[in-house]
Amino acid sequence: MKGASRKHDPEGSRAAILDAAEQSFLARGFAGASMSEIAKASGVTKSLIHHHFGSKEALWREVKRRRFAGYFEQQMALFASGGPSAALLRESMRVYLQFLRDNPDTVRLMSWLQLEGDRDVTQMVGELRDAGIDHVRSAQEAGVLRKDVPAPFVLMTFLGLVNAWFDDPANDDATAEAYLDCAWALFSGGLLRAAEPRA
Repeated sequence: MKGASRKHDPEGSRAAILDAAEQSFLARGFAGASMSEIAKASGVTKSLIHHHFGSKEALWREVKRRRFAGYFEQQMALFASGGPSAALLRESMRVYLQFLRDNPDTVRLMSWLQLEGDRDVTQMVGELRDAGIDHVRSAQEAGVLRKDVPAPFVLMTFLGLVNAWFDDPANDDATAEAYLDCAWALFSGGLLRAAEPRA
């Protein structure tokens, strides 16, 4: 039986729980997701879920951590690869767009976070946001980006331009590169120092 086999495969049961939990959270949000439903879908008991994760809240945090882990590592490596430049900023935008294209459910996950007013972001998401803001500030100090726009707002604009591509279901892989070029043109045209009006 599936439940019995899970007992002898801790890593397999943990992965199955996370897979089932992710689908449940994506479909119903944190408040609507049921631990009983997750247990049934993953083929384990509720007590085993509590053994692995402790609580529904902890399970939700781990789902979010797992979803963002690869992207976190890729972006942090990019930030560490060189000093501030327009080329690095554009590559960061491409990496983010590719991450969302490879993980389309992430947009729905973000929607639930906003809808439910989720403030319990994982440590890595907070670190990535801080690193992004620091990189924007470095670019401002280096004269790559204009200084009169607060760095957190610059990051919000950066992320929002990429997220907007997913608002239209008609968008597909064929249009992604063209949209990336357009998004970068809008971002750089409004924020690069060269675009500042001259007195």
